[in-house]
Amino acid sequence: MTEFAKKLLHWAQHNGRKDLPWQQNPTAYRVWVSEVMLQQTQASTVVPYFNRFLNRFPTLRQLAKASEDEVLEYWSGLGYYRRARHLRMAALEIVETHNGEVPASVDALARLPGIGRSTAGAIVALAFKRTATILDGNVRRVLSRFYAVKGERGAAKTEKQLWSHAEDNTPAKQVDLYTQAVMDLGATICVRSNPKCSLCPLASKCKAHRQGNEADYPIPAPRRALRVQRARFFMLIDDRGACLLQKRPPNGVWASLWSPPQHPHTTPVSVFIEAIGLSTASIAKTFTGKKFRHAFSHYQLEIEPIYVFLQGSCRGAAQDQNYRWHHPGERAEFGLSAVAVKLLTEIDSDGAS
Repeated sequence: MTEFAKKLLHWAQHNGRKDLPWQQNPTAYRVWVSEVMLQQTQASTVVPYFNRFLNRFPTLRQLAKASEDEVLEYWSGLGYYRRARHLRMAALEIVETHNGEVPASVDALARLPGIGRSTAGAIVALAFKRTATILDGNVRRVLSRFYAVKGERGAAKTEKQLWSHAEDNTPAKQVDLYTQAVMDLGATICVRSNPKCSLCPLASKCKAHRQGNEADYPIPAPRRALRVQRARFFMLIDDRGACLLQKRPPNGVWASLWSPPQHPHTTPVSVFIEAIGLSTASIAKTFTGKKFRHAFSHYQLEIEPIYVFLQGSCRGAAQDQNYRWHHPGERAEFGLSAVAVKLLTEIDSDGAS
């Protein structure tokens, strides 16, 4: 065992996190769900979603039996919805090819949808207590600073160096404790901004700390200016206060989630109304809401809400299975896009009346 691992294990005995819900009864299924949720999301955010998700889908087989809409409903608000779809797809594959048992090898896990090398390593180490290496965002930051790895994040050479350091320090024994410890250190001490180096058990040997430039690691990839796209979201509301939602395509942004119909920013109300089988005579009033932007990783979407209030019930319109009427005050038993949640909340609080 390296000195790095020894110091981490000693530190974790008194300072590591031990009360996270997925640490209680750490079955392979529970660890797997938590690791997928923790991808690009902080533990404090994940906790309530994890509890809610596991209450509804306490076993892998129950997850596999659920519809995509239901799984997305219990993921709504957590973001990166592809993770939820992959989780369900992987559950189906595990039932079909692994007799419903989560595989205990990194290679087998990494072949499942949504499970990469690091997530697979975490499942094997934490659930099965077998030697496996991880390199998530927290661990990447710890190792980048400790070894002063100079390459840009994401570059092939940088990743190779970091994986090598991660593997060298992964012990054969107590691998579950070590894996949790190195993640905890990155999440609570070796944080992105203002790291708490005075509390770090590795500080005396950390190259970045000794150089006094902890903030320089890991070296970020150069950022490009985000392009802006514009779109109109039509909020069609009938006389009972229900809003028309449309299911997004199975690929692309907000895939398979429900959202107010989105159209190019130049689309007139009349064109939208006629496209769903209504006449402009059914319109009681329209007005344009305040524009706002929603950021994605590669672009920003400028959203212009167009509120269209109908004179009566027009439930006969938009009979396609990809449309549904939903009252903002009712529970949505399906997944909603982030924009849908925002706009429906505004309607429910009379912000658009």
